[in-house]
Amino acid sequence: MKSHSLWRPALALAAALAWPAAGFAADPVQGSTTFSQRCTACHSVASTATVDRGRNSPAMIQSAIANVGAMSGLSVLSASDLENIAAYLGNAPSTVSFAQTTVGQTSATQTVTVRASRVAALSGLAASVSGDFSRAGGTCGSTLAASSSCTITLAFSPTAAGSRSGTLTISHSGLTTAVPIALSGTGAAATQATISLDASTLDFGNQTVNTTSASKTLTVRNTGNAALDFSALTLGGGAAADYSATGGCAVGTPVAAGGSCALTVAFTPSTTGNRAASLTLASNASNGSASVSLSGTGQAAATPQASLSPGSVAFGSVTVGSSASAQTVTLSNTGSAALNISAIGASGAFTTTNACGSTLAAGASCAISVVFTPTGAGTASGSLSVTSNASGSPHSVSLAGTGVLADTAILQWSDAGAIDFGSVSVGDDAATRSLTLANSGSGSATLTAFTISGTHAADFRIDGSSTCTAGQALAAGAQCTLVLGFTPSAAGNRSASLALSAGNASTPEPIALGGVATAAAAPALGLSAESLAFVAPASGNAAAQTLTLTNTGTADLHLNALTVGDSRFTVDASGTGGCGTTPITLAAGASCRLSVAWAGTAADASDTSALTISGDMSPASVEVALSGQGGADQPANAGGGGCTLGAGTGAADPLLLLMAALAGVLFWRRRRGS
Repeated sequence: MKSHSLWRPALALAAALAWPAAGFAADPVQGSTTFSQRCTACHSVASTATVDRGRNSPAMIQSAIANVGAMSGLSVLSASDLENIAAYLGNAPSTVSFAQTTVGQTSATQTVTVRASRVAALSGLAASVSGDFSRAGGTCGSTLAASSSCTITLAFSPTAAGSRSGTLTISHSGLTTAVPIALSGTGAAATQATISLDASTLDFGNQTVNTTSASKTLTVRNTGNAALDFSALTLGGGAAADYSATGGCAVGTPVAAGGSCALTVAFTPSTTGNRAASLTLASNASNGSASVSLSGTGQAAATPQASLSPGSVAFGSVTVGSSASAQTVTLSNTGSAALNISAIGASGAFTTTNACGSTLAAGASCAISVVFTPTGAGTASGSLSVTSNASGSPHSVSLAGTGVLADTAILQWSDAGAIDFGSVSVGDDAATRSLTLANSGSGSATLTAFTISGTHAADFRIDGSSTCTAGQALAAGAQCTLVLGFTPSAAGNRSASLALSAGNASTPEPIALGGVATAAAAPALGLSAESLAFVAPASGNAAAQTLTLTNTGTADLHLNALTVGDSRFTVDASGTGGCGTTPITLAAGASCRLSVAWAGTAADASDTSALTISGDMSPASVEVALSGQGGADQPANAGGGGCTLGAGTGAADPLLLLMAALAGVLFWRRRRGS
């Protein structure tokens, strides 16, 4: 090729040539093929003065073909071929392939070099990258001086495994179209652990409190391609303490890719009811922590519970030597476990038979037959006892009966329970209560005595209207009536007991007597003051004072007299709220007023007296102390500095007289000086 002057006309000629068709893009790979086929006989791609003119400049290549005879044979090349060759010479490499890179990682960088023609600068230089590829630096700006080069640095960051492709597109003023440089690389799957559980819930069902269930196995698998490392295995939730997890899955024991481990989970409820928790396995797994829900129900321990019904059995009167009809007591197991019976028996004159056996199932019951056979006259007591494995054993039923001799009277009250007279005021009579005494035996009874005894026996009495009397003979089948009365002597609960004694007879148990005495309603007098004191002023009389009377009792208060011992004290009961004239009646809680006055003056001597109020309260009279102080009893002031001169005492205060004399002298001197 010749000097630059030979190329300048060629540039104008090249500008007039037809450019590639629309949609064409300069292809450096195709340019490499064409260069190898057409140009390598004379040129290499290495930097030479001739080749450098054609880098990224198809116009310079066209000019050389037109002006250099040795290159005339290349006139058959099309404009597209020239674009491809210029792209090949100006952008290297033509393709970029990156080494395999793990997904999510970034490869080592690679560089594409852009060269400008020796004779033409490049402007409007720009580069863009597509796919999983990116620019990572370089020296290329928007312009490139003639005969210089710049670099574009690229990096590969695969987002998925497998072949990944993209394009570096370079555009500038040297070519009519952008230059695409193919980019390729392979994404390798990241090595990571993945956790999976063979169950999401473990339900242990019902379990007795404080006992451990059969264990359940939880299998943990690593479905990833890296070792699974546990950082924590945590039991959480409100009932976490009721569960345990042990086994081969543990912190510090990795699970190989594709491998598994197992946990043994058990349930030991600490209380009754639903007990929920969770087991969480934290690890390096790509899918995060895994958890399983744990559930179970705590149940109270199964226990037997013994129950006997009725709680007591009374056989009544039975002739000595004979047996009463059998009575039945039912033994029930109201618990949740079998009742183991070790013994059933009775004490005293009582015997039992049963078919309960040694074990009674939960919810079952059996009958125990009890018989009374008195061996002597009088009351007999005993108990039926059942010994078992139930809480509270032994369980018992009280037994009672009375042995009577043949042809013996049997005395019984119509009401064997306690007699309650209710509430009555002290000193008042309660309504009487009647009891019927019957002889249900086969012989006659002699009623010896009816005795009332106890702390408050005096408050109770046998009324004269009774038909039952001491010394009376009560034939077999006969009956009489005993009438009881109650007149309390003091307030509070009052109690006693009634006992019957008789000859040739079986007698009943004593009967408890009771009643409540309340205090009788009574008036009471309350006073607003216990004393009244009057002081006479310098002139006139002391003001009257008010005394308020209040009935603080529970019954009407009757006042029959208001008496004053000194005539100079007066009482006025008139006016609004006044008590009025005697007799005065004040209802419970009511009040009235008395106006009390003293007629003494400052010139009078002092008086003392009392106002006596009489009525039906207790005590029957109350006194209010009265006092009046007159001026005659007050001491004269004979000392210096006093004011007795005008007090009407007739004594002159010497200091006051001296001060008056001095004042007169001063007044006289001033008048002379004026």
